[in-house]
Amino acid sequence: MNILLISDAHPEGLFNIQCLMQRLVQKYKECHICLMAPQAIHSLARRLEHLDELLVLPDMTMPLKYFWIAGRQLETWQFDQAIILTHNWKPALIPWMAGVSRRTGYLGRLRLITVNDARWLNRKNVPCETTQYVALADDHGEAVQEFSQPRLIADKTNAQALIKEHYLESERPVAVFCPGGAARQNQKWPASQWAQLAIELIDQGWTIRLIAPQADRAFCEQICASLDREQQMEIANLAGRLAWEDMVDLIASGRVTVTLNNIFASIVQALRQPLVVLSGANEFQPADKDTSEQRSVSSNRSCQPCDQAECQRIRNRTITVPCMEELSVDRVRSSILSMVPVQEVD
Repeated sequence: MNILLISDAHPEGLFNIQCLMQRLVQKYKECHICLMAPQAIHSLARRLEHLDELLVLPDMTMPLKYFWIAGRQLETWQFDQAIILTHNWKPALIPWMAGVSRRTGYLGRLRLITVNDARWLNRKNVPCETTQYVALADDHGEAVQEFSQPRLIADKTNAQALIKEHYLESERPVAVFCPGGAARQNQKWPASQWAQLAIELIDQGWTIRLIAPQADRAFCEQICASLDREQQMEIANLAGRLAWEDMVDLIASGRVTVTLNNIFASIVQALRQPLVVLSGANEFQPADKDTSEQRSVSSNRSCQPCDQAECQRIRNRTITVPCMEELSVDRVRSSILSMVPVQEVD
């Protein structure tokens, strides 16, 4: 079975695609899966399990002829099925022009011709986005049963190369901090508290790696600036210096990861690594509820979780939301050390 998946530009969607691929492998046993996605997320997509080929999806701003050309170029690939996961109508032209006999996707704008295995998306009955993706692997009328959790594959060889490249060699256990990725600046845990946590862990024998997007590099520099010169020898600011696949490999090489409830939490879960999530407005739900290596830490305010984009208790958007401001360093440190015994650190 030769299957083409067409994705959008959101890296978070790759974890849903991973669940879809696992369902396809389970259903067809032997299948060749090819993913066509924007170039920006290829770095993370290369770490997906069960992915055989990776192709570039033209940018949505490009003229229609580029999608026509992309479809013509795929005619010789002889795909048995194409599953269209993006809501834009242009990518649906590609499998149509490639002559794919079965073109599966949810109904959308101008898709009545290009999608011949069309599904109606009822968001009330199927609110979970992962379930919406997995449902496209099954035929009409089949109910989505339990599905496997996403899984990423780390490259240990690349991790060792990155450790040498960035001079990260250390005999100490590694704690990875991912302080970025928040939708709003005031929804982050304050830099002063990240710094205090780093100081306490360094004093107990740890070394710290800061991993975040380029947009959060200045925030990570604030954390480093709060440490004295000797402590700064045990912290590495890698914000904005790594591709997605490099972030995955270095996170996998750490002993524990501390992050907000965002894409970095999803990455750590997919790697099956020890994880501490700092929960604010949104409550973190571990993928495996039976595991003791994925924990959520919050300030336990009466208003949590509120699932609101903006805090209703403050008017100034530059002020850190109370649920993150009141989250104590001691509570986070205790969660870390409860997963990694002191004797292992020593």
